[in-house]
Amino acid sequence: MGHTSSKDISSNQTGSNRARLSAATRAAVFLMIGGLLAVPYAAVALWIVQLWRLAAANPLAVPSSLLIGAGLLAVPSTLRVMRTLERTAANELLGTALEEPAGTTRLADVARGALWFLVHLLSGALAVAVLVFVLPTLAVIAFAAFGGGITSLEAFTGQLLPGVGTVAAAWLLAAAGMGALALLVGVASQLRVWAVLLLGPSEQAKLAIAERHARELARRNGLARELHDSIGHALTVTTLQAAAARRLLATEPDKAAASMAAVEEAGRAALEELDYVLGILRAPTDQPGPLQERLHELIARHQATGPPAELRLAGDPYAVPDTVAAELFRMVQEGLSNAAKHAPESACTVVVEVRGSPAAGSLGLLLSNRLPTAVRSGARDLPLPRTAGGRGLAGLAERAVLLGGTFKAGASGGMWHLTAELPWGGSGTSGSAGR
Repeated sequence: MGHTSSKDISSNQTGSNRARLSAATRAAVFLMIGGLLAVPYAAVALWIVQLWRLAAANPLAVPSSLLIGAGLLAVPSTLRVMRTLERTAANELLGTALEEPAGTTRLADVARGALWFLVHLLSGALAVAVLVFVLPTLAVIAFAAFGGGITSLEAFTGQLLPGVGTVAAAWLLAAAGMGALALLVGVASQLRVWAVLLLGPSEQAKLAIAERHARELARRNGLARELHDSIGHALTVTTLQAAAARRLLATEPDKAAASMAAVEEAGRAALEELDYVLGILRAPTDQPGPLQERLHELIARHQATGPPAELRLAGDPYAVPDTVAAELFRMVQEGLSNAAKHAPESACTVVVEVRGSPAAGSLGLLLSNRLPTAVRSGARDLPLPRTAGGRGLAGLAERAVLLGGTFKAGASGGMWHLTAELPWGGSGTSGSAGR
């Protein structure tokens, strides 16, 4: 069993200290930015105080100055661009991961952003005050205390606290300075929490972000299914036919040539499917041709490279919406691919029954083929062997669930059955007919 050396522990502690130092440095930079932003407002505050002194007799002096000061503070704090800048600064300097909200800005979000702007200004002003006034004052008192000359601070304390004894004033100033320093440390430690509360998404925005992430995840899963069912089908056919060609090359070259021709045809079909799947990434596209024709072409390709297959289609295929038609085609394609892989000598039967109209309805799918002799044992039903890492059946189940339908696959009576029920209309899938 391995052990950790003192050198490794020291290295880890050094790295942790560096990380903390870096975080503290970034927080200090954030506070300094707030201090710089607070400088103009401090100048405005001084101007307001002077205005009150010079125009004390004017009844409009106080309300007008307060209105001007409030306007200078409110206008930038409520701008969207200011919230964006503050969010970027918090992400870069405080280590948050705040996303830019999408959609219409709500009044509550504006108020929270304005409150954060005020927090940034006040915390920055506190940092500047500590740096410019508190630390020098504490340094002067400390030097005097260690030098034994507290009484030498009489002129200094007399200006700040007139009427208070020198020693008492020094202690009061030291206590106030330490309090301000502790307050600054406490505020700095909570800035990240406040940033998340005031700049982070609201409950409605969180819901919108979660829905957007869910759509992106569903889109990626859909693409994975499309790639598996289309390219995986072509690769299965190519592998089987290439293996057959290799076995027949020396003894039956004509059949070997036919197998290689099937490989060529499967490659062409795979390129077409790949172009269609990549098109999903660019923009929504219509289905390439009527459902009935696509199924017949799929059956023909399967028969050209493998055992016989039969398609039985009941109902109006033009009533099936595009989305449902696409999922049905992928299910049939995956079912035929599995049959060719696991039972290459068994004939397949594909039964599709369409019920309802383009507005509302459902279709049923039954794909069946006889199990290989190796997995049949009299009247007992044995599961079909599956290769490691197979995702085909799980992908078909996901397709059915996304449409609000059902899916089932298993062995029964020496046969392998794949069944699915896909609805549309109402709360289900909608779309134009699959023409």
